[in-house]
Amino acid sequence: MSAARRFQGARPRERESRIDIGRLLWVAGFALVLAAALTVLAAAGVVLYRYLDAPLRVVAVDGDIRHLHRAEIEDLVSHHLDGGFLTLDMRALQRGLEAHPWIARVHARREWPNGLYLHIDEEAPIARWRADEFLNSRGEVLPGVSADDFKELPELVGPEDSETDVMAAYRTLAARLAGAGLRIERFVRDDEGLGLRIAGGTELILGRVDTDARLERFLVLWRKDLAARRDELARVDARYRNGVAVRWRAAPAGAHAG
Repeated sequence: MSAARRFQGARPRERESRIDIGRLLWVAGFALVLAAALTVLAAAGVVLYRYLDAPLRVVAVDGDIRHLHRAEIEDLVSHHLDGGFLTLDMRALQRGLEAHPWIARVHARREWPNGLYLHIDEEAPIARWRADEFLNSRGEVLPGVSADDFKELPELVGPEDSETDVMAAYRTLAARLAGAGLRIERFVRDDEGLGLRIAGGTELILGRVDTDARLERFLVLWRKDLAARRDELARVDARYRNGVAVRWRAAPAGAHAG
C-alpha cells in the first residue's frame, strides 16, 4: 500500500513537468513570432522613412527681392541643403541663409512630397560707410550697391573693421534724436569719441565718455531753447560737466549755454 501510494504520488509531478514544458514552448513560439513581426515592422519602417525622406527636388523662393540675383540665391540654397524632406535641418538652413548680408530673415517650410518653400526678406542699405560702401542694419557691408541710388542715406565713419559697433552706436543715437524730430546726416566714431552732424548742418560733439548723459543734456536744451534757433545753430559741444558750448552761425565767437 505504501509503495502504491508513493507511485500514485509521483504521477502528478510528471504531469506538472509536462505542463511547464508546454508553456515554455508556447512562450518561446510566441516570442519568435513577435520578434519576426517586429523585424518586419522595423524593416517596413525603414523603407517608409526612406521613402518619406525623399531628396528635395522643388525649391520655391518668394519675397520682395531686388538686389540678390536668382543664381546667387540658388547657390546659397544648394550649399545649405544637407538632408532630405524629413532630415533637412530647417533651423540650420535659415541660419545659414540669414548669414548673407543681403538676407534679413528667412521663413521656410516643407511642401509634400519633395518640395521646400522659402520666403526671403531682403536687407536694405541703412547707411553709407566711408562714403563708398553701404551697411545693412547689422552693420555688414552690402556688396553691389550703386552709390547713386542711396545718396540720401547718412554717412558713417569709423576705424577699420568697426562697422558693427559703429552701426549699433548710430542706431541707438538716431532713435533718441528721432524722438526730438532730429535726423543724423553724418556719424563719426574716432579717437576723440562720437561726433555727428544733424540734418540742417548742426554739429554735435559727444566725446568718448558719458555720451548718454551728454546727449540727454543736449536734448533738454534743444527742446527748451535751441530748436527755435536751429537755423542759426552751427555747433554744439557737449563735452562739459554741466552744460554745452554753442557756436552760432551769425556769431563765430563761441557763447556758452547752461
